[in-house]
Amino acid sequence: MSPDVLVRPGECHVWTARAVSVSPGLEALLDAPERRVFASFLREPDRALYLTAHALRRLVLAEALDRDPAALVFAAGPHGKPYVEDDPVEFSLTHSGERVAVAVTSGTPVGVDVERVTELAELPLPVLSERERAVFDRVPEPDRAAAFTSYWVRKEAVLKATGEGLRVDPARLTVSAADRPAELLGWRGRDAARREGGRRDDSQRAAGQREAVQPHPPVRLYDLDAGEGYRGAVALLGPAHRIVRHDGGGVLHRPRRAAG
Repeated sequence: MSPDVLVRPGECHVWTARAVSVSPGLEALLDAPERRVFASFLREPDRALYLTAHALRRLVLAEALDRDPAALVFAAGPHGKPYVEDDPVEFSLTHSGERVAVAVTSGTPVGVDVERVTELAELPLPVLSERERAVFDRVPEPDRAAAFTSYWVRKEAVLKATGEGLRVDPARLTVSAADRPAELLGWRGRDAARREGGRRDDSQRAAGQREAVQPHPPVRLYDLDAGEGYRGAVALLGPAHRIVRHDGGGVLHRPRRAAG
Protein backbone atom coordinates (compact mmCIF):
# COMPACT_ATOMS: atom_id res chain seq x y z
CA MET A 1 0.00 0.00 0.00
CA SER A 2 1.57 3.22 -1.18
CA PRO A 3 1.90 5.95 1.54
CA ASP A 4 0.36 8.60 -0.72
CA VAL A 5 -2.99 6.78 -0.84
CA LEU A 6 -3.18 5.74 2.80
CA VAL A 7 -6.59 6.93 4.02
CA ARG A 8 -5.97 8.54 7.40
CA PRO A 9 -8.55 9.78 9.94
CA GLY A 10 -9.69 13.29 9.04
CA GLU A 11 -9.15 12.70 5.32
CA CYS A 12 -11.58 11.86 2.54
CA HIS A 13 -9.92 10.52 -0.58
CA VAL A 14 -11.77 10.89 -3.88
CA TRP A 15 -10.82 9.22 -7.15
CA THR A 16 -12.38 10.55 -10.37
CA ALA A 17 -12.06 9.11 -13.87
CA ARG A 18 -13.55 9.02 -17.34
CA ALA A 19 -15.21 5.80 -18.45
CA VAL A 20 -12.66 3.51 -20.10
CA SER A 21 -13.14 0.89 -22.79
CA VAL A 22 -14.45 -2.49 -21.73
CA SER A 23 -11.54 -4.84 -21.04
CA PRO A 24 -11.30 -8.46 -19.84
CA GLY A 25 -8.83 -7.40 -17.14
CA LEU A 26 -11.32 -5.06 -15.48
CA GLU A 27 -14.27 -7.38 -16.03
CA ALA A 28 -12.38 -10.14 -14.19
CA LEU A 29 -12.48 -8.01 -11.02
CA LEU A 30 -16.28 -8.12 -10.81
CA ASP A 31 -18.19 -10.66 -8.73
CA ALA A 32 -21.11 -12.69 -10.09
CA PRO A 33 -23.89 -10.16 -9.28
CA GLU A 34 -21.85 -7.32 -10.77
CA ARG A 35 -21.22 -9.35 -13.92
CA ARG A 36 -24.93 -10.01 -14.33
CA VAL A 37 -25.69 -6.30 -14.15
CA PHE A 38 -22.81 -5.53 -16.49
CA ALA A 39 -24.08 -8.07 -19.03
CA SER A 40 -27.60 -6.61 -18.90
CA PHE A 41 -26.51 -3.34 -20.53
CA LEU A 42 -27.05 -3.34 -24.30
CA ARG A 43 -25.23 -0.09 -25.13
CA GLU A 44 -21.45 -0.11 -25.06
CA PRO A 45 -21.18 3.31 -23.32
CA ASP A 46 -23.43 2.06 -20.49
CA ARG A 47 -21.36 -1.11 -20.12
CA ALA A 48 -18.14 0.90 -20.05
CA LEU A 49 -19.48 3.34 -17.45
CA TYR A 50 -20.71 0.57 -15.13
CA LEU A 51 -17.50 -1.43 -15.48
CA THR A 52 -15.30 1.61 -14.89
CA ALA A 53 -17.19 2.62 -11.75
CA HIS A 54 -17.29 -0.80 -10.11
CA ALA A 55 -13.76 -1.78 -11.09
CA LEU A 56 -12.44 1.54 -9.76
CA ARG A 57 -14.28 0.99 -6.47
CA ARG A 58 -12.67 -2.42 -6.08
CA LEU A 59 -9.21 -1.18 -7.00
CA VAL A 60 -9.12 1.81 -4.64
CA LEU A 61 -10.59 -0.17 -1.73
CA ALA A 62 -8.16 -3.01 -2.32
CA GLU A 63 -5.28 -0.55 -2.23
CA ALA A 64 -6.58 1.10 0.95
CA LEU A 65 -7.15 -2.29 2.63
CA ASP A 66 -4.12 -4.07 1.10
CA ARG A 67 -6.34 -6.81 -0.31
CA ASP A 68 -7.09 -8.50 -3.63
CA PRO A 69 -9.67 -6.37 -5.49
CA ALA A 70 -11.46 -9.39 -6.96
CA ALA A 71 -11.81 -10.97 -3.51
CA LEU A 72 -13.66 -8.07 -1.85
CA VAL A 73 -17.14 -9.03 -0.65
CA PHE A 74 -19.76 -6.31 -0.31
CA ALA A 75 -22.81 -6.40 1.95
CA ALA A 76 -25.77 -4.01 2.12
CA GLY A 77 -26.89 -1.95 5.12
CA PRO A 78 -30.51 -1.39 6.24
CA HIS A 79 -31.18 1.07 3.41
CA GLY A 80 -29.07 -0.72 0.83
CA LYS A 81 -25.85 1.25 1.32
CA PRO A 82 -22.95 -1.12 0.54
CA TYR A 83 -20.05 -1.80 2.88
CA VAL A 84 -17.12 -4.19 3.22
CA GLU A 85 -17.78 -6.73 5.94
CA ASP A 86 -15.48 -6.70 8.98
CA ASP A 87 -13.81 -3.41 8.08
CA PRO A 88 -14.55 0.17 9.20
CA VAL A 89 -13.71 1.73 5.82
CA GLU A 90 -16.55 3.84 4.42
CA PHE A 91 -17.01 4.53 0.72
CA SER A 92 -19.41 5.91 -1.86
CA LEU A 93 -19.66 5.44 -5.62
CA THR A 94 -21.24 7.57 -8.35
CA HIS A 95 -21.32 7.68 -12.14
CA SER A 96 -22.99 9.88 -14.72
CA GLY A 97 -22.41 10.55 -18.39
CA GLU A 98 -18.76 9.58 -18.89
CA ARG A 99 -17.54 10.32 -15.35
CA VAL A 100 -17.17 8.17 -12.25
CA ALA A 101 -16.05 8.98 -8.72
CA VAL A 102 -15.27 6.92 -5.64
CA ALA A 103 -14.90 8.49 -2.17
CA VAL A 104 -13.25 6.63 0.75
CA THR A 105 -12.75 7.48 4.45
CA SER A 106 -11.30 5.54 7.36
CA GLY A 107 -14.68 5.24 9.07
CA THR A 108 -16.68 8.44 8.59
CA PRO A 109 -19.95 8.01 6.66
CA VAL A 110 -19.49 9.55 3.22
CA GLY A 111 -21.58 10.22 0.14
CA VAL A 112 -20.39 11.39 -3.27
CA ASP A 113 -22.46 12.40 -6.27
CA VAL A 114 -21.51 13.51 -9.77
CA GLU A 115 -24.07 14.48 -12.41
CA ARG A 116 -23.78 15.67 -15.98
CA VAL A 117 -25.42 19.05 -16.58
CA THR A 118 -28.28 18.30 -18.96
CA GLU A 119 -30.63 20.78 -20.59
CA LEU A 120 -34.14 19.45 -19.99
CA ALA A 121 -37.39 20.80 -21.33
CA GLU A 122 -38.74 20.71 -17.78
CA LEU A 123 -36.58 20.50 -14.68
CA PRO A 124 -37.89 18.43 -11.72
CA LEU A 125 -38.28 21.51 -9.54
CA PRO A 126 -40.40 19.79 -6.82
CA VAL A 127 -37.14 18.39 -5.38
CA LEU A 128 -36.21 21.94 -4.31
CA SER A 129 -37.29 23.30 -0.95
CA GLU A 130 -39.28 26.55 -0.80
CA ARG A 131 -36.16 28.44 0.26
CA GLU A 132 -34.13 26.97 -2.61
CA ARG A 133 -36.90 27.62 -5.11
CA ALA A 134 -37.08 31.29 -4.12
CA VAL A 135 -33.38 31.64 -4.99
CA PHE A 136 -33.51 29.42 -8.08
CA ASP A 137 -36.37 31.39 -9.64
CA ARG A 138 -34.00 34.37 -9.93
CA VAL A 139 -31.34 32.40 -11.85
CA PRO A 140 -31.01 33.50 -15.50
CA GLU A 141 -32.36 30.96 -17.97
CA PRO A 142 -28.96 30.02 -19.50
CA ASP A 143 -27.62 29.12 -16.03
CA ARG A 144 -30.61 27.20 -14.70
CA ALA A 145 -29.55 23.67 -15.70
CA ALA A 146 -26.14 24.02 -14.05
CA ALA A 147 -27.62 25.68 -10.94
CA PHE A 148 -30.24 22.95 -10.57
CA THR A 149 -27.58 20.24 -10.95
CA SER A 150 -25.55 21.83 -8.16
CA TYR A 151 -28.57 21.67 -5.85
CA TRP A 152 -29.18 18.06 -6.83
CA VAL A 153 -25.64 16.70 -6.30
CA ARG A 154 -25.39 18.37 -2.89
CA LYS A 155 -28.67 16.84 -1.74
CA GLU A 156 -27.84 13.44 -3.19
CA ALA A 157 -24.41 13.42 -1.53
CA VAL A 158 -25.99 14.09 1.87
CA LEU A 159 -28.61 11.36 1.44
CA LYS A 160 -25.93 8.91 0.34
CA ALA A 161 -23.86 9.75 3.42
CA THR A 162 -26.80 9.08 5.75
CA GLY A 163 -27.56 5.89 3.82
CA GLU A 164 -31.15 6.90 3.16
CA GLY A 165 -30.93 7.80 -0.52
CA LEU A 166 -34.16 8.85 -2.17
CA ARG A 167 -36.25 7.22 0.55
CA VAL A 168 -36.18 10.79 1.90
CA ASP A 169 -37.89 13.53 -0.11
CA PRO A 170 -35.02 15.77 -1.34
CA ALA A 171 -37.29 18.80 -0.86
CA ARG A 172 -36.91 18.33 2.89
CA LEU A 173 -33.26 19.35 2.58
CA THR A 174 -32.14 22.91 1.92
CA VAL A 175 -28.62 23.37 0.59
CA SER A 176 -26.75 26.48 -0.46
CA ALA A 177 -27.12 27.96 -3.93
CA ALA A 178 -24.72 27.12 -6.75
CA ASP A 179 -22.80 30.39 -6.39
CA ARG A 180 -22.18 29.79 -2.67
CA PRO A 181 -19.87 27.32 -0.89
CA ALA A 182 -21.52 23.92 -0.42
CA GLU A 183 -23.47 23.75 2.85
CA LEU A 184 -26.51 21.99 4.29
CA LEU A 185 -28.67 24.85 5.53
CA GLY A 186 -31.67 22.93 6.86
CA TRP A 187 -33.50 19.60 7.00
CA ARG A 188 -37.24 19.90 7.49
CA GLY A 189 -38.38 17.57 10.26
CA ARG A 190 -34.89 16.86 11.53
CA ASP A 191 -34.26 20.50 12.42
CA ALA A 192 -37.27 20.34 14.72
CA ALA A 193 -36.04 17.04 16.15
CA ARG A 194 -32.66 18.57 16.94
CA ARG A 195 -34.23 21.57 18.64
CA GLU A 196 -36.50 19.35 20.72
CA GLY A 197 -33.58 17.03 21.45
CA GLY A 198 -31.48 19.95 22.58
CA ARG A 199 -34.14 20.96 25.09
CA ARG A 200 -34.31 17.40 26.42
CA ASP A 201 -30.55 17.24 26.59
CA ASP A 202 -30.40 20.45 28.66
CA SER A 203 -32.82 19.02 31.21
CA GLN A 204 -30.98 15.69 31.29
CA ARG A 205 -27.64 17.37 31.90
CA ALA A 206 -29.23 19.24 34.79
CA ALA A 207 -30.17 15.85 36.19
CA GLY A 208 -26.68 14.48 35.57
CA GLN A 209 -27.75 12.41 32.54
CA ARG A 210 -26.48 12.40 28.94
CA GLU A 211 -28.15 11.08 25.80
CA ALA A 212 -27.38 11.44 22.10
CA VAL A 213 -30.38 13.15 20.55
CA GLN A 214 -29.30 14.32 17.10
CA PRO A 215 -30.63 12.19 14.25
CA HIS A 216 -27.17 12.25 12.70
CA PRO A 217 -23.81 13.99 13.32
CA PRO A 218 -23.10 17.35 11.70
CA VAL A 219 -23.11 17.26 7.89
CA ARG A 220 -20.07 18.62 6.06
CA LEU A 221 -20.52 19.41 2.37
CA TYR A 222 -17.77 19.98 -0.16
CA ASP A 223 -17.94 20.77 -3.87
CA LEU A 224 -16.10 18.37 -6.17
CA ASP A 225 -14.58 19.43 -9.48
CA ALA A 226 -16.00 16.75 -11.78
CA GLY A 227 -14.86 18.30 -15.07
CA GLU A 228 -16.39 20.47 -17.76
CA GLY A 229 -20.13 20.00 -18.03
CA TYR A 230 -20.48 18.18 -14.70
CA ARG A 231 -21.21 19.07 -11.09
CA GLY A 232 -20.11 17.08 -8.05
CA ALA A 233 -20.30 17.10 -4.25
CA VAL A 234 -19.03 15.11 -1.27
CA ALA A 235 -20.86 14.91 2.08
CA LEU A 236 -19.46 13.60 5.37
CA LEU A 237 -21.13 13.03 8.73
CA GLY A 238 -19.04 14.29 11.63
CA PRO A 239 -15.96 16.50 11.87
CA ALA A 240 -14.47 18.48 9.00
CA HIS A 241 -12.24 16.48 6.65
CA ARG A 242 -9.48 17.29 4.19
CA ILE A 243 -10.49 16.26 0.68
CA VAL A 244 -7.64 14.51 -1.17
CA ARG A 245 -8.09 14.12 -4.94
CA HIS A 246 -6.66 11.31 -7.05
CA ASP A 247 -6.58 10.42 -10.74
CA GLY A 248 -8.76 7.34 -11.07
CA GLY A 249 -7.59 6.79 -14.62
CA GLY A 250 -4.11 6.04 -13.35
CA VAL A 251 -5.52 3.41 -10.97
CA LEU A 252 -7.54 1.75 -13.75
CA HIS A 253 -4.52 1.44 -16.02
CA ARG A 254 -2.00 0.47 -13.33
CA PRO A 255 -0.68 -3.10 -13.55
CA ARG A 256 -2.32 -5.25 -10.87
CA ARG A 257 -0.80 -7.87 -8.66
CA ALA A 258 -1.92 -11.43 -9.23
CA ALA A 259 -4.66 -12.76 -6.96
CA GLY A 260 -3.35 -14.73 -4.01
